[in-house]
Amino acid sequence: MSRVIGVITARMASTRLPGKVLKEIAGKTNFAIHVERMQRIRGLDGVFLATSKDPLNEALIEEAERTGCGWYAGAEQDVVERHIGLCQREKADAVIRVTCDCPLFDIDSASRFVEEFKKDYHDFIYVSNLAPMYGTLSELIAHRALVEVHQHYRGPAVSIHIRENMHLFKTLGVEIDGDLCRPEYRLTVDEPVDLDLIRYIYEALYSGAPLNLREVYTWLDDNPDVASINKHVGVKGINVKAASLMETTIYSFIQSGNKHLILDAQKKPVDPSEFVKHLAEFFPELKGTHIP
Repeated sequence: MSRVIGVITARMASTRLPGKVLKEIAGKTNFAIHVERMQRIRGLDGVFLATSKDPLNEALIEEAERTGCGWYAGAEQDVVERHIGLCQREKADAVIRVTCDCPLFDIDSASRFVEEFKKDYHDFIYVSNLAPMYGTLSELIAHRALVEVHQHYRGPAVSIHIRENMHLFKTLGVEIDGDLCRPEYRLTVDEPVDLDLIRYIYEALYSGAPLNLREVYTWLDDNPDVASINKHVGVKGINVKAASLMETTIYSFIQSGNKHLILDAQKKPVDPSEFVKHLAEFFPELKGTHIP
């Protein structure tokens, strides 16, 4: 039987929010919240912290031990090495990977990744109908694929090489329910205001068990003033790139001489009125709009 372990990538150093992994959320550390969610993923063969040997991370390692989470300290600037080291030590065939800025990552989709991998080997399993930049998604990467990725190491975005070369790997895209695809909400923790939002959510809903993501979205819908407090925060460039690799462009806008053109997915010019007509299928308020 294949072994899949859960890996939380974390370290104390952070450019935008130093020490965020141990910040308090509803009486627990951010890291402990991640462990709690990881432990609810069905079929996992252990949960581990992947951190670096920087002495700053000693407090984080102590927190991992306190929560019953295993740990591995590897290279400071080589995130992939840490995952490979864990796989080798734990004899794991794959990892469910979550960074420690996603305290509301979806447990059910991660559980499905494990189930699918244990039925049939895949190098990479991911959610296909939502970009991985909103803080709610994990990904499964096989040990074998991590070794290949390491030969093309390009920083902390571990799966970027796979996403750029999907034809070279055995991959599986899994769709999640439409009501869990809510890109209007930013649930990742990079800035202090992001942490503020997560704290509001947990203070309102948390009772000691992992939060249900649907309940979180319902609460955000009911509290738009709170939900919008971090909408101004920019997305990391590497996350935008990862998202763009997994999304299909329907229309694009280009400048041609002193004119602007609308192109479809096949790069053919589209009449503006047809473009508006298509948009109106998604945005009814645009019906009747006329472009001269």
